[in-house]
Amino acid sequence: MSPERLGAFVDRSVARAGGLLFTATPTEELDEIGRWQQLKDQAFAGQARAIVAAYNRAGAEEREFAADEVGLAIRATSTTGGNLVAQALAISALPGLLESIEAGQLTERHVMAVLRELDKVELSIEQRHAVVLVMLARYRGEAPGELAADVSRLVVQVDRAAAAARDAKATAGRKVWFTRDVDGQALLLARGPAAAIAAIRASLEATLPHDLAAGDDRTRAAREFDLFFELLTGGAEAGRWQAEVVVPFSVAQGGELEPAEIPGLGPVLPSTARELLDRCETAVSVAVDEVGVVVAVGDPVRLEPALSLRVLQRLTAPPVVRELSGSGYRFPPRLRRFLEARDRTCVFPGCGRPARLTDKDHRRPWPAGPTSSDNGECLCRHHHRAKHAVFTVTVDADGSYLWTSRGGWQFRRQPKGF
Repeated sequence: MSPERLGAFVDRSVARAGGLLFTATPTEELDEIGRWQQLKDQAFAGQARAIVAAYNRAGAEEREFAADEVGLAIRATSTTGGNLVAQALAISALPGLLESIEAGQLTERHVMAVLRELDKVELSIEQRHAVVLVMLARYRGEAPGELAADVSRLVVQVDRAAAAARDAKATAGRKVWFTRDVDGQALLLARGPAAAIAAIRASLEATLPHDLAAGDDRTRAAREFDLFFELLTGGAEAGRWQAEVVVPFSVAQGGELEPAEIPGLGPVLPSTARELLDRCETAVSVAVDEVGVVVAVGDPVRLEPALSLRVLQRLTAPPVVRELSGSGYRFPPRLRRFLEARDRTCVFPGCGRPARLTDKDHRRPWPAGPTSSDNGECLCRHHHRAKHAVFTVTVDADGSYLWTSRGGWQFRRQPKGF
């Protein structure tokens, strides 16, 4: 978008916003929010292109001072100008990102999420290009955090040997550290293998009472911290917890092509996944079709300390595809497992709450709507309440969830296949 078109777009948006100030309907309000976001994204892409053009036209000696010039142009410091130059050069070097913003497919937040994920590791320019091209080919409207998770999986796949070396080095450097904060507060930070962090999180979730005691007005976050303190200092005993790792059948059988995944915490190497599989107590098999859509879920299988061939054969035998339903209001265990495997997270667009920690909701209220896989969905408590307050939810034939807001705006959450 040229500066002239951008300026005209600003003028129209300002005039429209003034006219809608006291008379807008919910649909018009959301439309206006979307238009201003489009303006921000177009301005972001336009500025990045202008910075790159200025940098490329400058000679070698002049480029040394590009940060100072850009800082002055935006009325900021040279440090800020340098950060913008580096960011613009990095984005423009990756195929399709600026073009996707200008076409309205990606936002500034999407692109910055991708860049942050790529910058976490050392990749060649060819590998960075490959990751971005595959990511763009797979993109189906995911939120920035979901897109970053896809990039992290591709980073592992693009060079598994390098990923294994990085994993070993990072695991050797695991640590806990402490730092001061403001107003008498401090921070405790921990960095280590995702499986260990998942176990800590699962232990907290399993031990924390779901219901507040009478007179307890603490937030959930405050209760989690208090329990964390008690567990570490001996004031409480951990409850029985269960953490989850998703292991492809090929990996369980010794394959190296696919990464496994710890929901909410990202990919893990096949070798790490097999070590976790050897240590876990139970496993559930999930059958998917050719595009990764869940079609059946098995019953939990008790595992021996070391995974035996007989147990592995039981796991890799596909579970029976059957109609899942319940006769009452509550979802029976097998149906709950199916919903959790199919949805994987809360089905609100962009929500990453793991499905096993969500409410199991009847899309059409029971008893008018049956307790079945077709009428069931996973919703975190917040978005469960949001659905009843301002949204209606329908499901398309491809399994995507369509959320319609009170003003008629629609937001799509694509199915999360394996």
